[in-house]
Amino acid sequence: MTGDELLDVVETYEAFGDHRAGSEAEQATANWMADQLATRGLSTSLIPIPFDRYLTKSSLTADGQPIDHLPAYYEWTGTIDTTDVHIAAVDVRPGGHIGALDAATAAARQTGRAGSVLATEHDNGSLIAVNRQVRPHGGHPTVLIAGRDLSTVSAAGEVRLQLSATLGPGTAYTVEARNRPAENPLILTTPLTGWFGCAGERGTGIAVLLELVERFASEPLLVLATGAHELDYFGVRRWVAETEVTPKAIVHVGASPGVDQIGVDGQRQLIRSRVAITDQTGTIAEQITTALEPAAFMVHTGTDRWMGESEVFCTLGRPMLSFTGNGIDFHTPEDRSPEVTSAHSLAIVAESVANAVDALIST
Repeated sequence: MTGDELLDVVETYEAFGDHRAGSEAEQATANWMADQLATRGLSTSLIPIPFDRYLTKSSLTADGQPIDHLPAYYEWTGTIDTTDVHIAAVDVRPGGHIGALDAATAAARQTGRAGSVLATEHDNGSLIAVNRQVRPHGGHPTVLIAGRDLSTVSAAGEVRLQLSATLGPGTAYTVEARNRPAENPLILTTPLTGWFGCAGERGTGIAVLLELVERFASEPLLVLATGAHELDYFGVRRWVAETEVTPKAIVHVGASPGVDQIGVDGQRQLIRSRVAITDQTGTIAEQITTALEPAAFMVHTGTDRWMGESEVFCTLGRPMLSFTGNGIDFHTPEDRSPEVTSAHSLAIVAESVANAVDALIST
């Protein structure tokens, strides 16, 4: 695909809306992804993944003015309408750190307040969503707000939190596709879901994955677009636990491979906080490193330490190449295609990644 075609994939993916597991946007995205793979000649199927979906209705106002917010998923269930709220800033780190949020909600419970409003610290003042496990987390009514709104909420005479949260039946989806039967296929995989539009986080990875499907059509392929990523990767955990496949190799295209930003010279440049990780050493590792130089990945070779869903795929014990990263808009509502990527950057990344995959499987 050309850079413009890759960018069109990102924009189409983003346009489905917030890509949360179990949502209508997630199902529409899974159907679209299945169609994308089918048009490239693969036989596709949707694997449903039942789970307890966190369902909320909420309102947060400061002196009657609405404040954008996101309930802390799986933190608490019940119904509350209160002005007795604990307000604090929380550093959940880029991308949202589960432990940091759990510590903040535990501290909020200790205050004895009925609910809590936690403002996520961020360089641009954004709201940062935090990945969660599908289980109770402690039981305190909590919503997250953007750091930029902390001063407004703190200065208000009345902050009112209305929150109703329940667990209900939900279904996430993993898309599985093959170009032909094979005992040892090459696995190409990327996650489908996330908190918001996820243009950079997910969309750029999906675009690169589809390019790999086209470039390696002569290989026996097993393509996995996994669901429920933001809920402790349970879509891929389910697939790996049940599979009997022994792949030739695994290529995991994780978060933000094609994210760029405006540099000091006014030109778009790929961000530096993107990594490529492989367990390969020697000549293959050298070839992978050389292939990825144009795309400015930090490359770690000969490793057994993985990030993202490659933490799960590594249990299959096969050669692997994994990509991940995060930008300033990672896990925020501002992760939108005009700000986080470009046709030029996507074309460079797709070419470099394809060359690296060729090195991985060439022996």
